[in-house]
Amino acid sequence: MQKKILIPIGIILLLAAGGAAGFFLFNKEKEPEQEKADPIVVEEVYRETKDNVVKEKEDPYQNEINFDELKAINPDVYAWIKVPGTNIDYPILQSTTEPDDYYLNMTMDGKYGLPGSIYTEKYNAQDFSDRVTVIYGHTMHDGTMFSELKKYRDRAFFDQNPYIYIYLPTARLKYQIFAAVAFDNRYILGEYSFSSPEDFESYTTELKSSLDGNINENVEINNPIITLSTCIDEFPNQRWLVNAVLLEEQR
Repeated sequence: MQKKILIPIGIILLLAAGGAAGFFLFNKEKEPEQEKADPIVVEEVYRETKDNVVKEKEDPYQNEINFDELKAINPDVYAWIKVPGTNIDYPILQSTTEPDDYYLNMTMDGKYGLPGSIYTEKYNAQDFSDRVTVIYGHTMHDGTMFSELKKYRDRAFFDQNPYIYIYLPTARLKYQIFAAVAFDNRYILGEYSFSSPEDFESYTTELKSSLDGNINENVEINNPIITLSTCIDEFPNQRWLVNAVLLEEQR
């Protein structure tokens, strides 16, 4: 008698469970997906943004950036980078709440995927006062984002385009490049403790010891530096690093 009662109850429970699973699956399928980035469209957005927010001067060091307009697009925009001789002229973003690599695959206007953004991690101060600030960007097949850092493989280009400019809401920073080299893919901010003079010297010595790239031995490295980091397609275990030391600042 008990078996006759238990079997229908078991079937009912099974059907109920299946119905619940189907309900949740249906709802999951109906959840809105993250809007995907189209690299061509995204690059157009970045270029249009540049046209709207950058007031260019004859001396790039004097360029003016409208950060109010940038922050209206995304409050995580906190700086702008320009590398003369290349098409690198982009906002720099940093999230203090999302995962460290959030902007690797997230555009300034909230699209997911390539080309992402130029960004730093929350371990670096947003005033570029750290001994080493690492700035990340993709190498794209269309030559955008940090792709043109590879131009520094050419010695003549390296010598003729020695400066990088960083713009902040309350400051302008001018850097001089001292090393553009292939490096291994170690996590730089985790490998070295840059509060230690020994680690800082070790890092800069390793950069200048690279056999693949260009070095300017005449540049003194007594001030904070920036490291621009991007992938090397043919060598996935390496990174192409362009490194520059603070030369001048207006705050």
